Amino acid sequence: MPLHQKRSYASKKTKRQALGQHFLRDTRVIGRILETVFEQAKANQIVDFVEIGPGRGALTFPFTIELTSRMPGQVQSFKIFERDRELVDFWKSEQSPSITGIFEGDFMDQPQENFLLPDRPVGVFSNLPYSAGTAIFTRLANHPDQIRFMVLMFQAEVAQRIRAEVGTKAWGSLSLFSQNLWKVSKLISVAPGAFVPPPEVQSEVILLEPRSEPLIPGTDPQKNPEGARLWEDLLRVAFQHRRKMLRGGLPSTGPWKSALEKSQVPGTKRAEALSWEEWKNWFDCLVS
Repeated sequence: MPLHQKRSYASKKTKRQALGQHFLRDTRVIGRILETVFEQAKANQIVDFVEIGPGRGALTFPFTIELTSRMPGQVQSFKIFERDRELVDFWKSEQSPSITGIFEGDFMDQPQENFLLPDRPVGVFSNLPYSAGTAIFTRLANHPDQIRFMVLMFQAEVAQRIRAEVGTKAWGSLSLFSQNLWKVSKLISVAPGAFVPPPEVQSEVILLEPRSEPLIPGTDPQKNPEGARLWEDLLRVAFQHRRKMLRGGLPSTGPWKSALEKSQVPGTKRAEALSWEEWKNWFDCLVS
């Protein structure tokens, strides 16, 4: 029985809002998310799953039910991560045989071995909390070798930045960071009425699939962590003053300006106007 049928949460509205909790209830959205999860699991032979923020179980309950019919005897692990102590207690009381691990606390404080496996890739899905969605995503995104797919719901503005195209208003450092490592596609827009309580913003679900190699060579977080850090530093300084031309917005110290000049990328351009090839040239000159 779903959690919201077992307990009353009306008196805890303030606490839920403080945690950024908006519980999904729209069956159409739930169905689209889970259908994509199972399609990806089948295509990538995934038998280990992670859900962040199961909440009252809008995704968790139907997922565990469908596991038995769609993947009988195949699933090795399904781990859930929940910050709300009361909800953690509920999930522990459920004693669902499909859930092999229940982890309490902020996901950003979880050790890596709690959500990644050393010998098999995992699939991840989540209705991410608005307040921490970008941070959680960034941590997950640094493991394209161990995560085979992610189906994630964000505030629409954040999702649009992740999947933005070069030259558009939403294009920026988050777009470059994400798309360097992942192929990103929109699944569905989600209106406020799909949640209880309804948020004041639109939401969006996206699918992320890892690239075989980063678009910028030498920036794989696992194979070349120093290169990955340098790439993130480059994005940070380049977009620090995104409305300025690069030659005027870059720090006066450090290797950024000299590498830019060496790359022959025009200093009169803004960071948001650079092509992938120009970013590659600039980064290559940083490491050469």
